[in-house]
Amino acid sequence: MVPLARVLIVDDEPDMLDFLERVFRHDYTVLRAGSGEEALEVLASNTVDILITDQKMPRMTGVQLLERIKDKYPGLVKILVSGYTDVPDIQQAVERCQIHQYVVKPVDSDKLKEAVREACERRKTGEWTFSLGKDR
Repeated sequence: MVPLARVLIVDDEPDMLDFLERVFRHDYTVLRAGSGEEALEVLASNTVDILITDQKMPRMTGVQLLERIKDKYPGLVKILVSGYTDVPDIQQAVERCQIHQYVVKPVDSDKLKEAVREACERRKTGEWTFSLGKDR
């Protein structure tokens, strides 16, 4: 039996963490973090294949988290989720952090699963093309 890929979901809203865990728990081993700082601890002590992080969190934004980990975990599939499409310089941040997908809230579970599948394919092919994912 092939082990499930491990996905780390990062969000400061417990309801969103619960929702994302329900979305992914049948296809992935799910790890949770309620902040960027907690995510750094989880990454340091676990093997993680996919990271899904909210952008707007206190103390450390999703982009700040992704900037801190980009060199240490280069093979990590990175997905940024946000309710905002006008985040200043979001495309530059996506490219700088090599984010595979940028998904706009509200999140549809089936479309988010597809975004994760697409992001995993991008990692395999080495394609780092920016995708706004507005229909996600």
